[in-house]
Parts: sequence; structure tokens; C-alpha cells
Amino acid sequence: MNYVRVVSLAAAGVLGVAILTGPIASAEPLRSAPSVAVNSIEVARALPIGTAVTVVGTATTASGIFESSFYDKGFGLQSGNSGIYVSDPENSGIGVGDQVQVVGILADQEGLLVVRPTAVVRIGAGAQIRPSRLPLNAIGEGSEGRLVTVSGIVSGPVVDDLPYGYKIPVSGANGNTVIFVNTQTGIDVASIAVGRSITVTGFSGQYADTYEVLPRSEADVQQGFTGSLAFGS
Repeated sequence: MNYVRVVSLAAAGVLGVAILTGPIASAEPLRSAPSVAVNSIEVARALPIGTAVTVVGTATTASGIFESSFYDKGFGLQSGNSGIYVSDPENSGIGVGDQVQVVGILADQEGLLVVRPTAVVRIGAGAQIRPSRLPLNAIGEGSEGRLVTVSGIVSGPVVDDLPYGYKIPVSGANGNTVIFVNTQTGIDVASIAVGRSITVTGFSGQYADTYEVLPRSEADVQQGFTGSLAFGS
């Protein structure tokens, strides 16, 4: 299957797409989607699987940072308090903070709602996305796709789930969750010990029946508690 790839608006100067068919690419206007297209992530999340959508937001993760467990080179995209994962089979070179427009189809990926893109356009610099400080029991369907920060106590040993990554169970007064560390992030889990407090910022995701927080880099994982809420509350 040929995927529609697009160039940066800054480079192109116009909104357009290039259909890659091999070494020779031809430019043509974006064709109309066969079903409803939207430009709101919040609205898109309420639509049925298989719906064609257009979403615009700020990238909260870089392309491919979760590849070891997601099997793609996708990225998180957020606008306001709504986010979604773009399951990109190609490396679009998206960085954190880029404003991006994505055209694609809604799909279920092991429980996680994603957009499988046919076009990815980097528009420029996006609005700053600050992580939402959430209690552990708020990590679920309502937080899925967003950039979040949680704190708690490491309640069990780090689970080696290679080649996908590592699982860190975290508990607190109001629930528990799993921190999933992908191998591409380069995060060193050796110093994470049972009984210690931890504060993690990351993408709120899901694998099967498990909701997870996926940090993006070492800076997202802080030993100890930071913030204004009690552990796990």
C-alpha cells in the first residue's frame, strides 16, 4: 500500500500533498475523504472506528519514540485537553512541540484509539502543551492520548518486558497504574527501587486491558515526589 506523504508547509509554502509511488513523486490536491472529516481531536475521539478524520494539534512525543512496543514510528498529538496517538508507519520526523495536521482513519490498536494516517503535515510550532497533573485512578479512558504527570510509590520490582521495554508498577492512596518504559527512550531503570516515590510525566496510553503512562526521556522520570498533590492522590 502506498502512503501519502507530505512536506512541511514552511518548505512548500502551500498546503499540498505528495503521493510517493517510488523514486518519482507527483503532487496532487488532497482528495476528499469518503466519510466525515473533523479538525478536532475531541470530536474525533467520539467517532466510530473506521471513520475518516482530520485532526490538528501539538505533538507531545517525537516520531518513533515508542516503536519498541507500538511497532510504528508514530507520535502523540494533543489539542486542549484531548489527545490521540498517530500510528505512523513512516518516520515523518515530528518533534515535540510541532503543530501537525493529520488526515487518516480511526482504528483500535490493542485498545488504544489511534489515527492511521494517509497524510501528515507539519504546520510549524504548536501551542505549548503542559502535562495534566492527575491522580493514579484517573489514568484510564478519560486520560488516554494526553500528556500527564502522576506520582506514587513503586509497588513492585521493575518487570523486564524486553524487547518491548520495562514495566514499573506504581501505587498510591487512590489507585495504581503502570509506567511503561520503551527501549527507544534510553531511560535507565536500574536505580528504580521498590518502596521509593516516583513522579512520571508521559503519554497516557493503553495496551489491552492495562492503562499505562509512557515517559519519553530520562527527564520525564523523577525519583521522589514533585508537585502539589499527595502521593497517588
